[in-house]
Amino acid sequence: MKLDRKLATLPLTKSNPKTLDSLFGNSDSMPMWVADMDFEIAKPIQNALIDRISNSGFGYEYKPKSFFQAKKNWYKRRYDIEIIKEQVLYSPSITATIAIAIENFTSEKDGIIIQPPVFMEFRSVIRKTKRRIIKNPLKLVNNHYEIDFVNLEELAKSESNKVLILCNPHNPVGRVWKEEELERIVTICKKYDILLISDEVHKDIILFENQFTSVLNYTKEWDKIVVCTSEAKSFNLCGISDSMAIIPNENIRNSIKNTFDKYNLGRTNALTRIALETAYSMGNEWLDQLITTIEANVLTIEKELANTKIKLIKPEGTYQVWLDFRAVFQDTKEMFSQITSKSGVALNAGHWFGREGALFMRMNIATSNEKVLKSIKSIIDAVAT
Repeated sequence: MKLDRKLATLPLTKSNPKTLDSLFGNSDSMPMWVADMDFEIAKPIQNALIDRISNSGFGYEYKPKSFFQAKKNWYKRRYDIEIIKEQVLYSPSITATIAIAIENFTSEKDGIIIQPPVFMEFRSVIRKTKRRIIKNPLKLVNNHYEIDFVNLEELAKSESNKVLILCNPHNPVGRVWKEEELERIVTICKKYDILLISDEVHKDIILFENQFTSVLNYTKEWDKIVVCTSEAKSFNLCGISDSMAIIPNENIRNSIKNTFDKYNLGRTNALTRIALETAYSMGNEWLDQLITTIEANVLTIEKELANTKIKLIKPEGTYQVWLDFRAVFQDTKEMFSQITSKSGVALNAGHWFGREGALFMRMNIATSNEKVLKSIKSIIDAVAT
């Protein structure tokens, strides 16, 4: 994988000196926190964007048949899923779709179930929509995260808890939920009439022969499901991001569509459209190379941590690793301060994903093996001193 040659010159959030100084106390910290990549985008996507810009205008666009066909082929080829055009809505972001789904199908102070430690924007959306955060914490058993199904069912029984937000693959712990786990989730949602929102944005990055299963496979059993996803994450296109919601239930889909229409959301962005259509059609080889690179980076970290007190929660998916410092520190602030200041590496503090993440840290490894090796050695040295 080729590193982005312009990386140091781009105004990226992860390397913004003011942001690094504010969060990590050092504007020169090595940014290994925000979930985007250090790699050049796939050459076919580069060429398609250049061709689209050359001698061309930017009038209002729609998504042509070729766009949906490329997307349809992608889902069929990689996941054996037949997506139906009428069930797909387009949105500027996954969090926008989640917020609208929550507002349309719950009332203020209703409970929204999440499974921490989990993507911090879930908590933010729930708070902003004036709903209650209901926690179904994941259990760490033998260095492996599991869902507490007994607790989940107890929470689902409450009539005031109306929605479950699932993260699959899970950010930040890297679990790719198995079929039997998804079947239990769907069964509970059906039994207690829970709207299931599944964030599947990391679905394309599955590691070490694990298999991704979408909850779309269970819509015959329960169709009160909203799948939120985007291939922008998969192909390092977050800066021109787009997302989609796949919603089998017509009533739910129409309600969300009406809100999208009300606020004029989901309009076609010309560059996003051509980038994603090209990715669907010509991005397989690049994505496979990315996965091989991420797997190699995971193995490098695993090897370096083998004789230390730091534990790696080996990811099944995503390009992030979840590091366990509980055998090293007892205080979250001390951990964050010591690692950040002494290693010079900027990582996400685990408690940003909920208090259940205390004494853990998340590391983005969508970069070169050399940078990953340098970073993990710096972290090990920082802990040892």
